Amino acid sequence: MRMNARSSVVFHPGEANTLPLPLGRFLPPLPEGSVASWLREFHEPPGWVIDPLNATPALALEAARAGYRVVVASNNPVLSFLLETLASAPRKEDFLAALAALGAARRGEERLELHLRALYQTTCATCGGVTQAQAFLWRRGEPTPYARLYRCEHCQEQAERPLAEDDLERLKRIGNINLHRARALSRVADPEDEHYDGVREALSAYLDRPLYVLSTLINRQEGLALSPETRRWLQALLISACDAASALWPHGVGRTRPRQLGMPAQFRENNLWLAMEEAIAVWSAQPGAVPLVHWPELPPPGGISLFTGRARGLIPLPEQINPLVILTTFPRPNQAFWTLSAMWSGWLWGREAALPLRALLERKRFDWAWYANAMVSPFIALAKALPSGTPLIGLIPEATAGFLASIFTAAETSGWNLQGLALREDEEMAQALWYTGQIPHRSSTGEPSQETAFSEGMRETLAGRAEPAPYLPVYAGGLCNLLQRGEVPTNLTAGELVTRIQALAGRVFASRTFIFRFEGSSQEEERSLWWLTDPPADLEEPLADRVEREVIRSLQREPGISRRALEEHLCRLFPGLLTPPADLITAVLESYASELPGSPGHWQLLPQEAPARRRADLEEVRHLLLELGSRMGFTASGELPLVWTPATFGQVYFFYPMASSLVSRFVLGNPPGPVRQCVMVFPGGRARLLSFKLRRDPRLANLLKGWHLLKFRHLRHLAERPDLTPEVWENLLDADPPFFEEAEQMRLL
Repeated sequence: MRMNARSSVVFHPGEANTLPLPLGRFLPPLPEGSVASWLREFHEPPGWVIDPLNATPALALEAARAGYRVVVASNNPVLSFLLETLASAPRKEDFLAALAALGAARRGEERLELHLRALYQTTCATCGGVTQAQAFLWRRGEPTPYARLYRCEHCQEQAERPLAEDDLERLKRIGNINLHRARALSRVADPEDEHYDGVREALSAYLDRPLYVLSTLINRQEGLALSPETRRWLQALLISACDAASALWPHGVGRTRPRQLGMPAQFRENNLWLAMEEAIAVWSAQPGAVPLVHWPELPPPGGISLFTGRARGLIPLPEQINPLVILTTFPRPNQAFWTLSAMWSGWLWGREAALPLRALLERKRFDWAWYANAMVSPFIALAKALPSGTPLIGLIPEATAGFLASIFTAAETSGWNLQGLALREDEEMAQALWYTGQIPHRSSTGEPSQETAFSEGMRETLAGRAEPAPYLPVYAGGLCNLLQRGEVPTNLTAGELVTRIQALAGRVFASRTFIFRFEGSSQEEERSLWWLTDPPADLEEPLADRVEREVIRSLQREPGISRRALEEHLCRLFPGLLTPPADLITAVLESYASELPGSPGHWQLLPQEAPARRRADLEEVRHLLLELGSRMGFTASGELPLVWTPATFGQVYFFYPMASSLVSRFVLGNPPGPVRQCVMVFPGGRARLLSFKLRRDPRLANLLKGWHLLKFRHLRHLAERPDLTPEVWENLLDADPPFFEEAEQMRLL
């Protein structure tokens, strides 16, 4: 296996079934278990861990539950509140009691809950009963909604129906909305405040009825005599209501993880009382409480100390916090969440709470240069305060080329030395490792040297994978090589450096001197597949074939192996930019194995995939080919390939019986004859896996065109025909297409 410095970092996969989190659509996704797995690489608990960004509360909670002492710097009041609240693991009963107290508050002569529910009433189009609308549907720019979603409480109809006349009448019940808009503005900024216009513009993400309901809820909770704990539970539900109230909920096609405040073309106006009721399940989903204190108080083992400020405010660190690991999740720039967080903080806790984020209200564009410069502050403060050799683990979900470049350049200019990067491109998840030290040597050489370093990293990545690859891992290989060799421009800020690197990458990819893009894979370069124009002669098997082999070995060695254990083994065997995609592992498992009954997530070989069974199948196939060839007048001989030679004249056939889908060893070589005379013989159960591999490797798919793909079962059917002649054989050889799509097309024709 071709190895380099970038390959030394092992990807820690974690579990896909993570706990739901409030505001989860704005938070970076974090596979459960990856944090604890990374930390065990460096220290056993109760070692110290610092998260300088608090992009998601899941990181600190998992680290603490693994037994570590965690220090978190959090500059976002909403994220600080999430962490504090979830660490206490509130119960469902706590939220129900808090919501009941709010619902019992009076609005005039009416209970608040009844008043607000009445705003969302609608009439069932089937039975005529009055029920609660789950949401009203809007089109951007129109003055009224066009439809409603409901589940009838009487006849149980679940439907989307056009708006009824009484639905429009209920929209008029909210009275003068300008008063509520003015109050919402004043809780965040004064008219004289420089950020006032930014708040007013952000407030346009709220329609009139949701804003009225939010304003009423927040005002009423402030007037209630509640215990601090009950008020916390109620404010948690109000945060969920603030999120549900915005117009950033697409209906039909649209971004489910919004990054900008622009309204979708069609969107939902959610029933906010129902939204609070539904949020209770998410807020109460934590498995147990985690001790949480406030900085500078230090936490016990398995606890968290929360510092509500920027990471540089932690410096200097107390002597007790040593040794330690810096572990953080990098959030994608998100104008929507950061702007809304500023507004929600002001609404719930007053103007002072919104101060840390108010500067973001004016910013409309968060480009990669801005992000790189913003990341320098926490990077450089920690690098200067920590001893040489301290590790920094960066978890980078939703990875893109620009995102990686901005993070890496911020670290590069702040005194962190890149050890390597592991990347799982199908999940867009990257994991990087740095160590503190001196600011790396940065070359003053010119663009030709920088392009050479970037190109060599790309070439090494493709050669190591030995198959075409998506843009992101190829780009990452070039970026890492450029930085690790110190071939970066001098005297540039992080923002200037990321701009320079992006331009450099663009030139290298556009030059097409040593790589090419497969036409048809995509019209966008970053969604395309790339391959070497002149690949080395000594390449290993394609990565997909190596992964298939190792999955089979693991299933044979450990019947009932868990998916998590299998992935961890594969990620250690194929580290860095060779990290096996999750969808490839799934395709191999589904081809060879099944989940154990009663043990979800644990896999065993299918009975027909047992080695002895497959050896018997191959022996049977070989016997059938010898017998059929002899019956039709061919001379049959050889192993791989098994060759049919006609007695006088006619077509020679070359057969390649196999129990796997490892076709590359034959297809990538030089076939002994024209491909129309070559026949791959394999089990039908391998067809879907082979189809998957051909979709991800167009080079292999192109070379396999013209080959005959013969399934074991079709060979058996042909052997049973008494009228088989060379002519009949040739006509029926491809009559059972190996791939479902082709079979469907034949039936239609």
